Amino acid sequence: MDRTDINTDSEKRGKFLFLAGVITLAIFLTKILQGTDSVASWRVYLDGAIYFIVAFAGLLWAFNFQIKMKSLLYILQSSLFVFSEVIFVEIFFFQKFDRLYEGFILFALLVLIFLGIYVSFLMANVFNVDLFKKLPLVQVGRTSSYLISLLMMYFLTFGFLSSSFPIYLVLPLILITYVLIPFIHYVNMGMEEGELWRKTLLTSAISLMLFFGVFLTGSTHELTAIAPALGYYFAVSMVTQEQIFRKNSVSFIFSMILLSVIFFIIIFFNIISN
Repeated sequence: MDRTDINTDSEKRGKFLFLAGVITLAIFLTKILQGTDSVASWRVYLDGAIYFIVAFAGLLWAFNFQIKMKSLLYILQSSLFVFSEVIFVEIFFFQKFDRLYEGFILFALLVLIFLGIYVSFLMANVFNVDLFKKLPLVQVGRTSSYLISLLMMYFLTFGFLSSSFPIYLVLPLILITYVLIPFIHYVNMGMEEGELWRKTLLTSAISLMLFFGVFLTGSTHELTAIAPALGYYFAVSMVTQEQIFRKNSVSFIFSMILLSVIFFIIIFFNIISN
């Protein structure tokens, strides 16, 4: 790697740190200075949309606008992750903070959020650079994509269910989310078009089945959101290791039994918590 590449990488990392820091600080100050006990759902999603736009535009700036059309998908994933984090924090910590220790709890959470945002930006950069020259770090980027998409499944499911939106709006949003998130991840995995859509729809179907199975048994959104995220975890593991599961039926059966046990445990706690 020549000196120019090193300087460019250092410049990009500096921009990612700055952008992640600004977003995290803005979330922290907004919550600490919140003047009311709660915020309307439309305002929460408006704030999320603003952060989404800031992250999207910020990544274009951080990349020095050196992108291809496919790069927009990588930027979209990272921006959507920022959006999901904002929605989760705004809704999960719905009350304003009157006690000092509550502010420290939020601050500790935001440290983790900062790290998550920074990692997502680095991931998008790895995929973008890989479009111009092949990188050995692309596998690390794919692992990051898996973890980030898993968190998005939980954050967005929780956010949609906890909003005051009518059910006829919530369910289409969840359906779109459950298709979009695995689609982007499988693009990052380098899957071809036919395989891409087959595995996307399979993953979406598994997540939706687990979601409806828990959704109809109770209204504890923190628990309900675990089920589709769990389904996504198992579905992605199975479709990315399809050949292994086909040759080893024991692994497949064990995975299904484990998934079923955890699923019924979630249903049980969802019922008794009502």
